[in-house]
Amino acid sequence: MQLKLGCYRVGNAWKSQQDVFKLLVSHFRRYHLMEIQDVYKLFYQGVFGSSHIMQASIADFETSLEQEFESLKENNTQPLWESIHPEGKIVRVNLAPYKFQSKGLERLSTLCIWTAEVSGQEEKNSENILVAFNTFYKLCKSRKIPKFNPLEIEKYQKWIIEHKFPMVHHSEVYQKNYDPHYRLVHREFLSLLI
Repeated sequence: MQLKLGCYRVGNAWKSQQDVFKLLVSHFRRYHLMEIQDVYKLFYQGVFGSSHIMQASIADFETSLEQEFESLKENNTQPLWESIHPEGKIVRVNLAPYKFQSKGLERLSTLCIWTAEVSGQEEKNSENILVAFNTFYKLCKSRKIPKFNPLEIEKYQKWIIEHKFPMVHHSEVYQKNYDPHYRLVHREFLSLLI
């Protein structure tokens, strides 16, 4: 549970059904074909941030970003960024609108690396994935989110536990319909980017 006392928040945001519900609804409105796998990816990124990019070399990360960025067409129909954390701590910076604004990659790359460093320092990440998924399960079981069958959520949760919280790609349906291209940035760094 999370309590809000004035401007202070106490507790785990991933336990707050209200905050997780708002986060999910904001994504369902834009990406109404999201599947359970995409919800897990949202939670994974919201909890772990971009710490997974530190598994490769920084040079490999930068090369991959440059290649993906060059292959994209400018597009201003997507939001430049969107929150992926109940408290807004982590955001996805969408590359096509970023390119539309004629932004350079050096600063984005640096902020992604800083985000990875900050994200990698946080404790209890695997526990927070479970907490987030349990909150999601409760929302679905109570029919506040009727889109997903609670039994399918239980099955997926068992799979992620058995596989030790793997990083996953977006579902095929999500990739086909939304063609996602983004990078993760800590919200506190966003003002350095835009």
